[in-house]
Amino acid sequence: MKALGEHAAIKLENSTSTSGIQVKTDGRGIVESCPAMPEIEGKLVLFDERHRFCTHNEYIFVPIEHLLGVLEGDEE
Repeated sequence: MKALGEHAAIKLENSTSTSGIQVKTDGRGIVESCPAMPEIEGKLVLFDERHRFCTHNEYIFVPIEHLLGVLEGDEE
C-alpha cells in the first residue's frame, strides 16, 4: 500500500478491550507508507482519531497534520 502526497497509510491492528470487544482503531498503527515523512515508515505512530479518515481493508489514510507522535521501545 502506498500513500500519496501529505498522507500516511497506516496499518491498523485489532485490539481487544477489557470487556472483550474487538476495537479496530485506537488511534495508533504501523506506518506502511508516508512520502512526506519516509523516516516514520515501519514505525508505530499515534494519530488524532477524532477526525474521519478514508479507510481500505486494514489501512487508514491520515493527513500528516493529524499524526501526533512516534512510539519507541517501551512505549509500545
